[in-house]
Amino acid sequence: MKMIRVVSLAVILSLATVVVSCAGCTSPTTTSPSPSATTIPKTSPTALGAGITVMQGQNFTVQLQSNPSSGFTWQPSYDNSSIQFIDRVYIASNVSPGAAGADIFTFQGTTPGTSIMMFNYTNSTNNVAYTVNYTITCTTSSVPQGNAALAVQGQNFTIRLQANPSTGYDWQPTFDNSSLTLVSRAFASNVSTSSATAVGAGGTDLFLFQAPKLGTTVITFNNINSANQTTSSTTYTVVIVPSP
Repeated sequence: MKMIRVVSLAVILSLATVVVSCAGCTSPTTTSPSPSATTIPKTSPTALGAGITVMQGQNFTVQLQSNPSSGFTWQPSYDNSSIQFIDRVYIASNVSPGAAGADIFTFQGTTPGTSIMMFNYTNSTNNVAYTVNYTITCTTSSVPQGNAALAVQGQNFTIRLQANPSTGYDWQPTFDNSSLTLVSRAFASNVSTSSATAVGAGGTDLFLFQAPKLGTTVITFNNINSANQTTSSTTYTVVIVPSP
């Protein structure tokens, strides 16, 4: 039986439609779920595939916007000889009852090679409302942290980055203004309101973007201080697809 953990998201901004990120660490593994055998109707809109490269033994996550009240859930299909399931978490939105949250799936690349991972958004009668495909390349070589985001044309999506303002460094995004619009930016502290005065507390920078046109574009985030020194960088490949 698959275990699905549920947590709350105490932020104002909307959740990312889809985010894939890699973490250079390993976690205790659990039994891999069986890949879905759902047939995709020809009328079902299918998202363009985004690619991600991970090192063998490296975890990566897939975050997909989800709304259990709709009766639909995300079902993954993948080659479990090269990709292993680690965990699944549902993040509920606290904006309003019935608002969309996010399913976060954690996997691990186990065997070098390239494979396709497919997610179908299905209901109890196996109707498919939406399909997302990712190309996962597993390698024995060291790879930089890679990320991909799926956005729906005309809708907002959020990219979340770990941050700590007390270090003097700040994430600065660079992107094509004709493909993306930065709507807003916020910082969510890791500490509770009652202890928000904690010195040096870290948290998450949340960048809310809007995707006005179809296509693929790249966002580069540099962690820069006031002297323009960069301590780290990360990129997101954003695939913008039509509204289902």
